[in-house]
Amino acid sequence: MGHHSCIEVHGHQFLLVRDGYLPEFAALFTEDDRRVTYDSGPDGEGGTRFVYLTTVASLRERLQVQGFTAAQSRSDLALALRLWSSRKQGIENPDAGSVELAEGEEDLPGASRQWAWRSSPLDWSSPVPSAHEVEREMCNRLSRSFDDLTMEELLAYENDPLDVLSWYMNPRSFLRLLLEHAADPAAEASLDLSPLTGCCTEMPTVLPVAAEARADQLAELALNAPLLVLTEGPTDARLLAQGMEVTHPHLKGFVNFFDYASASPEGGVSALARTVSAFVAAGVANRFIAIADNDTEGHAGLYKIKGRSLPDRCRVLHYPSLPLLESYPTIGPTSELPVLANVNERAGSLEMYLGRDVLEADGGGLMPVQWRSHNEKMRRYHGSLSDDDKRLVQERFVEKARACRAGHGTGNEDWSGVRAIIETIIGAFD
Repeated sequence: MGHHSCIEVHGHQFLLVRDGYLPEFAALFTEDDRRVTYDSGPDGEGGTRFVYLTTVASLRERLQVQGFTAAQSRSDLALALRLWSSRKQGIENPDAGSVELAEGEEDLPGASRQWAWRSSPLDWSSPVPSAHEVEREMCNRLSRSFDDLTMEELLAYENDPLDVLSWYMNPRSFLRLLLEHAADPAAEASLDLSPLTGCCTEMPTVLPVAAEARADQLAELALNAPLLVLTEGPTDARLLAQGMEVTHPHLKGFVNFFDYASASPEGGVSALARTVSAFVAAGVANRFIAIADNDTEGHAGLYKIKGRSLPDRCRVLHYPSLPLLESYPTIGPTSELPVLANVNERAGSLEMYLGRDVLEADGGGLMPVQWRSHNEKMRRYHGSLSDDDKRLVQERFVEKARACRAGHGTGNEDWSGVRAIIETIIGAFD
C-alpha cells in the first residue's frame, strides 16, 4: 500500500494517509502508548513496527472529554453527507484533488482541511449513502476481515465510501463514530506509523510524534485544551487527580483538575459558585466542569447557579450517588448510637468516595457520619465525618494511591467511588 499511516481498530485499517499522518490522530495518543519493535520474517528479513497503541475504550474516552461525543459525531455525519451530496452534484472532475468550498461552506465544521496530507479523494460511483448506511458499513467493516471478502467486495473498496466520507467529516468525529461501533472496548486501537519508517519517508522511530502533535494542538486553546475540572478546594483536586491516575490513567493530560495550590483562591462551595460565575463572565474558552460534594451544603451552595442559563461549554455537577451511601452508619441528631441512613445528597463529601477500605474504623465497621446542622432551605440535615476521621481517610487514600501507582497494590482496593466520579466527568457533556 506504499508509504502511509493508518488507524487500526481491532486489526482493521481505516483512514489511510499517504506519506504522512494526521496530527489530530497522533495527538490522541501519549508517549506511554509508543511501541517500537523489530519483526523478523521467516526468511530472515523483517521490518520495524512503530505504533501508538491503546484500547478502544481509552481512545473513545479521550475523544469524549474533548467534546467528540456520539451525539456530536452523528450531527457531524449528517452535515458531512449534505456537503458530500452538494459537492457531488457540482464536481466535474472528482480526481483533480482540488475542490473549492462553495460559498457559505468555509466555516462548516465537517469540512476537512487536510488536503495536503492525503491523497486525492475518489468520488464513489454509487449514490451518497444515508447516515444509517454509513453506520451499518462501519459495523460490517469492524466485524469482517479482508481475508473473508470476495473479489467483487474488494474491488468495490477501490472507491471506498468511508474513505470518501472522511474527506467531508471532521477526522476525530469520524473516528469517534467508528469507535462507537467497536463491540469490544478492550480491543486494540492504534496509530500505525510503521510504513513511514522505511525508505523514502524514513521517519525516525525516536520521534515523539504523539507528544509533538499534542503540544501543537494545545496551542489551539479554545478547541483542544484539556477538560478543566473545578472542585470545592485544593484537597479535592489533589486527591481526585491522584485517583484518576489509578482508575483512568489514559486521561492524564486530557482532564486537568484546577490547581488551587498555585492560584490560592478561597475554597468551599460558595467560592466554587463564584468561580463558575467568573469563568462565564470572562468568556473562558475552555470547556470546564464544576463538581461539588454530594451533601446538603453542596446542593444548597450551587442551587442558584444551576438554575441559571449557562454556556454549553460549562457543566455544574455533584459527585454521583453511591450504593455504599444508601445505608451508612450515622450519629445524631436524636441518637447517640449509630443509625443506618441514606446519606446521598446529605453527607457525600469526597472522603465518602475514596473507598470502603479507607473508611473502615479501627474498631470495626465504617467511620460514622455525624449530623451537624439543619438547612432550612433544603429541609434536611447536613452531615460529615469528624475532622479526625477525614484526615485519617485522606492519609490512607494517599498511601493507597501511591502504592497502586507504584505497582504494589493488592488488587482488593475499592476504587468504585473515584471511578464513579471520573465517569461522571467523562459523560458530563453527553
